[in-house]
Amino acid sequence: MTCRILTVWRSTGVHAAAAALDQVDSRQMRQSVLLQELRYRLDGAPGPRLLVDGVWFVHPHGGISRVWEQILRCWALPGLVGQAAPVLVVDRDSHLAAIDPFPQLAGDVFDPLDWSRLAQCSETNRALVGQAEADVFVSSWITSTGGERASIPELALVHDCIPERYSGLDPALRQLRNRWLLGAASHLAVSAATARDLSQALASDVASIPWCHPCTVHCFSAEPTRRDLWPALQSRLQLPEPFVLLPASSSIGSYKNPELVLEALSADSLQSVQLLLSGVAALKHAQRYRECFPRLAARIHVHSLNDLELQLLYRHALAVVVPSRREGFGLPVLEALASGGRVLTMDVDGLREAASGAVPCLDPEDPTLLRRWLELFLDPASRSWLAPHLARRRQARLAGLNSDLLGLTLLAEARRLATRQSR
Repeated sequence: MTCRILTVWRSTGVHAAAAALDQVDSRQMRQSVLLQELRYRLDGAPGPRLLVDGVWFVHPHGGISRVWEQILRCWALPGLVGQAAPVLVVDRDSHLAAIDPFPQLAGDVFDPLDWSRLAQCSETNRALVGQAEADVFVSSWITSTGGERASIPELALVHDCIPERYSGLDPALRQLRNRWLLGAASHLAVSAATARDLSQALASDVASIPWCHPCTVHCFSAEPTRRDLWPALQSRLQLPEPFVLLPASSSIGSYKNPELVLEALSADSLQSVQLLLSGVAALKHAQRYRECFPRLAARIHVHSLNDLELQLLYRHALAVVVPSRREGFGLPVLEALASGGRVLTMDVDGLREAASGAVPCLDPEDPTLLRRWLELFLDPASRSWLAPHLARRRQARLAGLNSDLLGLTLLAEARRLATRQSR
């Protein structure tokens, strides 16, 4: 019901959404925090002043940036966020135009991967909280409102707890993450898998940690309007077909598991298949891949891509492969599905949740199985037979998503947190 009303709000407007909500019976309203939040918003009821740290917004591309664009796009729905319950953003030289509808406070500018600067910004954030007269502080990237103690209730949007699993984590980063996670008064996870991991890290009941899937498919679902876009991009990248797209790169032996793809593509039967690496770490790791898998040296391509380019490559790849041994969620799985691409992922927490039966989920330690699937896609008859079956599953998965749900869930959790703190 919540998704239906959000869809009406986006497609028809605030008055139609109010009319749809009026049809919900009182029992449903009492049982749903999200329906209650919709009622508060439609009635213009007072709510918490929310301060969002835009620390990651310096990156215009990438999964975390797209998730925040999704959230901000929801909050920009006419009538959803107003003066009675405003959202303010800490602007650290943001490259996201999606912050424009919201009041902004200038913050320190730095690379979010610079742990030392992250630690220093806590006291600055404390001052910004006072300037904004904020009630709740929201961050998805290990920033807080005080070195040891929070100055206001903090809400952590948690993408994953993978760093908490590694004993060799940089001590400075571990300290920051501990402060962020343990110091937060509330958490919102992006998946049930992340909620389970978070409950272990916090030694808390998993049922007490809410979660909501991100949904950035609106960035990738539009049909390209010009047929010449793909030939032009392919020519500029000098990328032969067929190719496999690896959306994220990391070290060999890491949880990202790139060696699964590298070993599969080393087979004689796949010698015609190229490998395209994208993501912020692609260039850094490509040379090591070539050294460890010399048969692939001339077939590995590395490019930085914007969202339109990524959509075209998702659509035209032989397969988009997400080979991780673990993920908090699998955003590239949904984005590739929305683009109309063929996807292969792994039968592990997070990725299995993202796939939700729509794509084959493989053993992350079995390159032979991956090779066989790629061989099927390479064979025209097999690919043609598989296409309608995968298309039906893709359509069913995408139909169950709503790009505004995460934004509403954050607002509801912020209200719950502020109400709890005021008692």
